[in-house]
Amino acid sequence: MKKQNILVVDDRRENLIAMEALLDADDRNLVMAQTGNEALALALKHDFALVLLDVQMPDMDGFEVATLMRRNRKTRHLPIIFVTALSKEGKYVSQGYRNGAVDYLFKPVDEQILDAKVNVFLELDRQRRKLEQAVVQMKRLKDENERLLHALGDAVIGVDAGGRITFCNDAAGALLDVDREALLGEPVAPLLLNEPGLPLTADAAESAWRHSEVFGRCSKGGDWQAQLAATPGAGGEAVPLSVRASPVRRESGDFTGVVLVLRRRDSHPAGEPRDERRREPRKRLFRELVVFDRDTGGNVGRLENLSPGGFKLLLRREVVPGQRLQLGMVLPDQIGGVNTLSFNARVIWSEALEGAGRNDVDQYHAGFQFLDLSDSNSEIVGTLMDRY
Repeated sequence: MKKQNILVVDDRRENLIAMEALLDADDRNLVMAQTGNEALALALKHDFALVLLDVQMPDMDGFEVATLMRRNRKTRHLPIIFVTALSKEGKYVSQGYRNGAVDYLFKPVDEQILDAKVNVFLELDRQRRKLEQAVVQMKRLKDENERLLHALGDAVIGVDAGGRITFCNDAAGALLDVDREALLGEPVAPLLLNEPGLPLTADAAESAWRHSEVFGRCSKGGDWQAQLAATPGAGGEAVPLSVRASPVRRESGDFTGVVLVLRRRDSHPAGEPRDERRREPRKRLFRELVVFDRDTGGNVGRLENLSPGGFKLLLRREVVPGQRLQLGMVLPDQIGGVNTLSFNARVIWSEALEGAGRNDVDQYHAGFQFLDLSDSNSEIVGTLMDRY
């Protein structure tokens, strides 16, 4: 367990030795200072959970030190317990609190009182650190999820309960021929519901959304699927889409919105049987499986071939044989209870396609070898090969 730092400030060496004997513990790191300037320098250099600050010191007393700590951003919220032999009269205590103290200890220091008060502030520091770690973890997960959504081959749009767009990935912007940033905050009804004569006022759009089938199904916990024609941003021909909507809920169960996944509908001859359309599922797999870089969230390339030991990609950028990458892809269906596959791979070979260097996409072929593929991920790869 990481030790917590405690700063003890007293101009008398014998007092520091006495405090060290009282406070010494395996989970504590005691740092001693004998002047106010030394204490300020240490507080700026290290991360302390607590300061035990003597009031009566030459040159700069404890009140002045506390005031200066409160003026600095790094030490502004650092808990300070004044240790003093001054009178316990209210005017002295009040002055200490005005200068930033959170508590007082009076000399001679009682060991049990000292230990109890120190433990309270150390526990608060531990809780603060846990909270900070949780916030950092939440931000990291949020960033990873957004990178993942932007890397998807499918178009994804997030909509709040009121029908306004809260998220739109690059694929959605490209599919609808709209700047994705311009969609944020806009009502989704005029874009997707495509009702004839639908006025574009905010109230009318929200009303249309709340009376729509997608809202009715998802707000009650169900999914919704439909085929429709979305109006593109450039005002051209309507885009034929297959749309799937899933509800988003808080842990309490409250409905907060939906996630829409949009795909352009493939055109097939009207008389072609559905079974005939499924005779090329591998092409569908390759069209859907986009491999992305887990570090950056960037699109690396499209899957072209898959085997138990590796895979082949059609890439947008050149890679070098021997290069190792941290990759991932979104599965076309949930497999083994997961929707994504994360893995490490090494480039075995790479070659440029004819026309590379002319700003075309998918300019390179490359073969990759799986590295340290876990048993569960191996099963997912096997399922993909069997299913497609």
